[in-house]
Amino acid sequence: MKNFNELNALEAIKLYQSLDLTEEAEAIATANKNSDLETVAWPFNREPRAWEHTSYAFGFIEESTMGNENLIISEARNITADESLKNNQITVSLDFLRAYDYPGKGKHQVLFKFNALNHLQGNSQNISFNQTFAIQEGQRAPISGYPIFIGLNTGQNLVQFDVEIINISNDSDDKFLETMESGVVKNGMTLLNSINPIIPMITEYATGITKMIANRNRNQQITAPKMGLYFGNIPTQMKLATGVYIAIQISNPGEFNWSVWKYNRNYGTIQSNDGQNKDLPYNYFIFSVSKTN
Repeated sequence: MKNFNELNALEAIKLYQSLDLTEEAEAIATANKNSDLETVAWPFNREPRAWEHTSYAFGFIEESTMGNENLIISEARNITADESLKNNQITVSLDFLRAYDYPGKGKHQVLFKFNALNHLQGNSQNISFNQTFAIQEGQRAPISGYPIFIGLNTGQNLVQFDVEIINISNDSDDKFLETMESGVVKNGMTLLNSINPIIPMITEYATGITKMIANRNRNQQITAPKMGLYFGNIPTQMKLATGVYIAIQISNPGEFNWSVWKYNRNYGTIQSNDGQNKDLPYNYFIFSVSKTN
């Protein structure tokens, strides 16, 4: 399936009609009623919806033992990598997942997939975590510090993460996903300092579920960012350190200024410094990295 920004207006209208999003289809048609729809590119002469953005801005909050109410958020490429994490084990947890604006209305059934490479003995092992969440439009998933990987081996150069978020609109898939609630891919995966022969089977199962659901007609992939967190000092690369990573779905990440935002510990939200926004007005997810004891 094409990304939203690769569609022309006619393709977008047909897609939204197939998802029963009549208002979205009509809005595009109305904004371009005197145009050849096949020649009109995204955002189709109207304000893009939050789920249509394909770019990301990445922020970082450093690990802190201080009691400050407000914490500074930095650009994730502009921090110092923690070299002590090289060839070490880390724990990755999902702290927030917000459905600020997803296709449709009301409560969303969301499939969240988090993929990583586990570096061991000169080899890399692909591992995958799947979980489903019921999220009300504009709210966050009912999670906090949900474990994804415990003891992920970092290797010499970087850790690599691939994330995929799918909004489930197919009723039969809703029922099927209920079986995952007690499945092996639900809970955080604990990794060892040796190659685990069972992990490829678990990963293949999780990947197969995601591909099957993503290809159903009415299900819509919200986003699929790919991240490399590096050691070293290359300015265009995100760095690996212990702390919190914030990933927001946005059109122009180069125009997003993290310095006007802060994390408020008392409320557990990212707020604007001027007080106008009590939470980020975007779809986003937040994960944390800590050293495994």
